[in-house]
Order: sequence, then structure tokens, then C-alpha cells
Amino acid sequence: MTNTSEYTTQQQNSPAANPLHVRDFYLLVAGLGISLFANLMLRFAMSMWVLDETGSAAAFASILTASILPTILLSPLGGVVADRTNRRTVMVALDALSAATVLICAAVFSATGFNLAAIAVMQVVLAVLDAMETPTVQAALPQMFRSHGEDVMRRAMAVVNVVNQTSTLVPAVLGGVLYAAVGAMPMMGVTIVGFGTAAVVECFIRLGAPERGADGRTSALDDLVRAGRFLTRERPHVLYLVLLCAALNFLVTGYAEVGFPYMVRTVLGFGSTAYGLAYGLVGVSGLLGALVGGRAAKSLSKRRFPATIAAFSLTILPQALVMALPAGDGVRLATLTASTCGTMVAITLANLIAVPAIQMSCPEDMTGKVMSLALSTSMCAQPLGQIAYGWAYSVYSAGAVLAMTFMLAVAMLPLVAHVARRF
Repeated sequence: MTNTSEYTTQQQNSPAANPLHVRDFYLLVAGLGISLFANLMLRFAMSMWVLDETGSAAAFASILTASILPTILLSPLGGVVADRTNRRTVMVALDALSAATVLICAAVFSATGFNLAAIAVMQVVLAVLDAMETPTVQAALPQMFRSHGEDVMRRAMAVVNVVNQTSTLVPAVLGGVLYAAVGAMPMMGVTIVGFGTAAVVECFIRLGAPERGADGRTSALDDLVRAGRFLTRERPHVLYLVLLCAALNFLVTGYAEVGFPYMVRTVLGFGSTAYGLAYGLVGVSGLLGALVGGRAAKSLSKRRFPATIAAFSLTILPQALVMALPAGDGVRLATLTASTCGTMVAITLANLIAVPAIQMSCPEDMTGKVMSLALSTSMCAQPLGQIAYGWAYSVYSAGAVLAMTFMLAVAMLPLVAHVARRF
């Protein structure tokens, strides 16, 4: 007798024309989208509230930075839980806890008014819960679609990416309007309803607990040690791919998240309206990349991974040239925006190749732990990229920083090609 649900077995054996057109996947995507929308709406409201009350944009940025360390440390625990427990139960519990956390903080704010410490605690707790949910979702997808092959996995990941991008863009568009109209507290109410709705939706997902075999009584630490041994000894090429993805995250975080706003606002001197339009186009390009990836899933084999990284490196070159050579500010803005949009498409396609490759290389009882370790590794690269690029832009010209980024991306290509051949 196994731990997998009868429905999962029936789904795997059904001759459906499109394996993604199943109720459980719809529910998973809906719950994920609603939860992410609620989380980002709350983050926007809190950032505006902190700015209004303190006059310091750095205050909320410091809170988000402080949440990174516990998130990195506790994310692997989410992977252990995802491989030990019914993944539906984990998702429901995490969204319910998120709703309860926001509800408690809303009660505190109602009694005491603005409280920066309470906002900090709330954001740290939510960041940890979100980091624990991510490997759970990433482990649930192979559980649903492993038997259908990597092509279907890529299409499922593309759908998830579309939902992620949409759920990111909508709060950015509506957040300012809602905050100006009703303020922070009603937006917290929207967030509570969002998390609660996501938990209810996820209750109806039919997923069995993952099989654990003979190691069902091992401790959480033993599970993580076994996952580390799996990466370092049994599947080192998977570890190399994880590290390459972290290196890419370092470059993309640094040059796109730090460099792009710095160049548009500070170097070129454009206002918030121009930057907002450019930022919106970059966000839409990520959505476009996910849509293209879903349509071209069969073509996104692992041998295409080096081509996506080469495309990424080529999107940096025009930016380096336009910032180093004499050009008008309008031309520079157009080049930066168009090239960064290209970066988002290339990186989205690279993720659609790399993530399913990692997932499909893991046994069922190892997927959550391996994906959580991959997430933690990438998250470590994010603040390092922000710090390194923040320093680089303060010391060197924008053209020089972009040129160095281009050379680093090109230098990665032989390693990327070598790892891709190992799969």
C-alpha cells in the first residue's frame, strides 16, 4: 500500500489530451496566485505606510533585508516538511498561518497605531512562511506530472511563472490607487481575505503524502544531510546546475534590480513616471517570456540551456555600449529598457529549462529538500549581488559595470555548456 492518492494514480493513467487540464492543477495555480497577490499587496501597503510615517525609504528596505537571513536558514526546513507531509496540508497551513499573522498585527495596529517593530516582525514571519511554501509548490508539481515527462513539467512551470508575473504586476498597478483611496489598514483586510481564500482553495487539492520508503523515521537533520549527500555524491551535476543558477541570480539581481533603477533615475535623471513605465515594460516582458516558454516547451530541452545564457549575455552588450558611448538620454533609456526586457525573457526561458531539470533529477522523497536547498543558495546570491553592484556603481561608471557583467556572463558559457551535457 502506498501513500500516493488514488486520484494521482488515475490522473497518471488517464489519456487526457492535455495533462495540465486537471482540477488539482487549476486549484494549485489559483491558490498560489491568490497567496502571492495578497503577500505583495501587503508589502506595497506596508512600504507606503512606513514611508509616510517615518519619511525614510531605507527603513522598510532594512526590514526586508533583515528577513533574508531567517528565510535562508529556515527554507530547508520547508523542504523537509514538504517531503514528509501531505503537500496540500502544508500549503493550507502556511497560508492560514499567514492570514493569522496579518490578522494579529492588524489588531495590534488598531490598538496602538503605527508600530514599526510590529511591521518588522510581521514581514519577517511572512517571508519565512513564503520561503517554506515555495519548495512545497515546487515539489507538488513533479508529484502531479512526473509520469508525463519533462515537457509537461516545463509547461506547468510556465503556467506557474505566468501566474507569478501577473500576481506581481497587479499589486504594482493597483497598490498605489488602493493605498491612496483607503489607506494601509483596509489593504491589510484585503490581504487577510486573500490568504484565507488561498487556504480554502488549496483544501480541495487532491494530493497524497509523498512516499518515504525505509527512511521514514529519520530526523530532519538526517534528511538534509541525505539531500546534501545526494547532491555532492550521487548527482553532482545537479549541484553544479544549482550553483550556476545562483550565479545567474547574482548577476541579474545586481544589474537589473540595482543597476536599472540607478541608471534610469540617478545617471539619466528621469522621474518616477518614466521609470514606472520602463519598470512596467520589464515586468510585462517576464510575463511574455513565460507565455513563450509555455508555447515552446517541447523545444526547451536541456541542450538549449547554453543558448538562453548566451542570449542573456547579448542583452547586456547594447546597454554597456550605449552607456559608454556618447548618446542622448532618450536613446539610452530606450536601449536600457528594451535590453532589460530581453534579459527577463532569456532568464525566464533559462529557468523553465533549469528548474524542471533539477526537479526531474530528484526522487519523489527528495524533491522538496533539494529544491529548498536550491532556493536558499539562490537567496544567498541575491543580497551579495545587491551589495556588490551597489558598491560597483558607486566606484565605476555604469558602462564599465555593464561591460564587466557582460564579460562575466560570457565567461560562464563554457561551464553552462559542460553542465548541460551532463544531463
